[in-house]
Amino acid sequence: MHLVHRKKIVLFFIAFLAFTSAFGQGKNNPFYDYNRKIHFGFMIGTDFSDFKYDFSNSWYSQKTIHTVEVQHVPGITLGAVSDIHLSEHFHLRFIPTLVLTQRNVKYGTTGDTVAPKQVESAIVEFPLLLKFASERHNDVAFYVIGGGKFGWDLSSDFKAVKNPLNPKLAVIPQNFSYEFGAGLDMYFPLFKFSPEIKLSRGINNVLYKDGTIYTDIFSRFRSNFLFISFYFEG
Repeated sequence: MHLVHRKKIVLFFIAFLAFTSAFGQGKNNPFYDYNRKIHFGFMIGTDFSDFKYDFSNSWYSQKTIHTVEVQHVPGITLGAVSDIHLSEHFHLRFIPTLVLTQRNVKYGTTGDTVAPKQVESAIVEFPLLLKFASERHNDVAFYVIGGGKFGWDLSSDFKAVKNPLNPKLAVIPQNFSYEFGAGLDMYFPLFKFSPEIKLSRGINNVLYKDGTIYTDIFSRFRSNFLFISFYFEG
């Protein structure tokens, strides 16, 4: 994702949090975090993903491709929430999530125009996160969150039969990441609503090299995500 686009999204979300926090009045569910050890809910949101890539030695010896750009396409995230209240301010959260996303890798060549290589993914993720929440101000509390996760790309076709006339860009299914973010807990009479922004950084190399120039110019891919999520917990 372009840095300018990412900054605009982050600034918009911060402004949204500041706007919504100004409306905390009264105190709904004053014992929400104390009357039950475990809370459940669901999450819906959007994601913006790209690849953090490094070039291999082949990049410097070839003369065909002169630029590479990863174009992001907004995706969809859906998840189920299990929240364990550890103490007054700490929560342990397990949020199995389905992430639908697409990344387009655009190659600038000296010859014929090459259509962007599309990498479509349906990823099942299993994040385990630690959340630290501030004191409630009426019906609003600020929190930060971070942890790690494992993901499996159900759409990975790196073992599919290759078409030499139309080579595809494939990634391996396993993905390990760490993530961190912030949000607001907003308490309503019957539920808690939490808008959240979060960054995810891939750790392992997900690049599958198929022997074509489109993969040989890279030494590794790591999956990066920006998540904007909305949680509803009972």
